[in-house]
Amino acid sequence: MGGRCAGLTIIEVLATAIILGIGLVGVGSMVTYATISHKRAANYTIAAARASKELERVREAGYLGAAITPALFPEDQYTLEGDELAWFNVDDLENGRGAVIIYQDPEADETNPDTGEPYSNLKRVYVWISWGGNRFLHGTYLAMTMIANRP
Repeated sequence: MGGRCAGLTIIEVLATAIILGIGLVGVGSMVTYATISHKRAANYTIAAARASKELERVREAGYLGAAITPALFPEDQYTLEGDELAWFNVDDLENGRGAVIIYQDPEADETNPDTGEPYSNLKRVYVWISWGGNRFLHGTYLAMTMIANRP
């Protein structure tokens, strides 16, 4: 009996291989993107936690204690630069580096029209953190608060 042989042609096998290859590349890209996204989120979480810790330290010191001094920023953990800037390392981040900046709010230095005295009762506090890594993982985080002098 002469009949057709059942099976796949070479064209069908090639088409299947191409479709499967495209699908595998797509899945591989999704896994890579998910891994990078997870690491970026972890880096931002670490930076946010450290920035919150630094802001809380300054808030607890109060208006008068909120200053770049060794009392608030021990020199074995921070590098003090002038009276407005303290640098620190963030060891949990690749090339992690941060800064605390404290200064008198310029808007608060205006003269009170009723008394003629300057307001000078408000300080701005910034915490800036940056980290390295490849072009997909590097980043920066900035947090800010203000501290008022309440008599």
